[in-house]
Amino acid sequence: MNEKPHKESIIWTSEPVQMINVKDKVSKLFDGLFNLSYPLQCLQFINTYTVEIEPDFLHGQEVYVLYIQENNIKVIQTYTFRNLKLSHIDLSRNGIQFVENLAFANLSNLQQLTLEENKLTTLNPKAYENLPTLEDLLLMKNYITQLGPSSLDFVKKKGFMLSISNNRIANIDEDAFGGSNATNVYLFLENNLLQQISVNIFQNRSFVEVRLTGNKIRTLTGNLEEQNFKIHVLKIENTFDKKSLESLLNWTMQNDITLVCETCVSTNIKNLGQPVHFQEGFSMVFPIFSLFVAGEFWSHKFL
Repeated sequence: MNEKPHKESIIWTSEPVQMINVKDKVSKLFDGLFNLSYPLQCLQFINTYTVEIEPDFLHGQEVYVLYIQENNIKVIQTYTFRNLKLSHIDLSRNGIQFVENLAFANLSNLQQLTLEENKLTTLNPKAYENLPTLEDLLLMKNYITQLGPSSLDFVKKKGFMLSISNNRIANIDEDAFGGSNATNVYLFLENNLLQQISVNIFQNRSFVEVRLTGNKIRTLTGNLEEQNFKIHVLKIENTFDKKSLESLLNWTMQNDITLVCETCVSTNIKNLGQPVHFQEGFSMVFPIFSLFVAGEFWSHKFL
């Protein structure tokens, strides 16, 4: 027998369905709004004039993919998403200004979380703690200004992708990754306001790809020659001052790396306009470096 919906329930099912796309105006999402008798693959609230999501609003409901987009939600409160089977949450374009501690709690299946194109000015690491299966955190097109100490401590899973491109990041603390021990990380920081960056950020870590294009990085701080880290592909434009450029060039030569850069002026750069080249059978502890300049990207996958 199908369970009857609670009298206050607006969204309910009495038979299996794959997706519910809510089109009515729903100003508040709250516990009791839903009575789903069967697991639901996808639930959507897009442009539903929603202004608030109460904690535990999906309590007792089995939903796997959730879209809440194009609304006017200022804060994601503590325990808004808790003890759920969600694998994907998309909160894009809601005007979100802050995400409270433990807003996403005990989500043991969560793989991707999207907060793109909101109004976040800070990255609160305590909002993303204890998400053991999280692989992708997408924070593009916000207003985040800095990455402080341990702000990326929540990056735990191997192959984690963190995209904070198109923000206003002007400073990254050397200890931004804190106690994170994730390997093969993807870190995307394009189109921010970085003018200097410390190579110490990468110390004792491994990255598949780091993107820094669209910044105006003049200065590399820290000693490249003393670092122990691995980066498979680094995309960065040459806006360096003389000292930083020389440090970079010395590092590449000492590791038999040909650095290709159309805007560099140096007799030490050979084969201008040719792809990055690595000697056959050559192995190294230092990162593989390639350069993205003037719309061209050269890389060599080194296995």
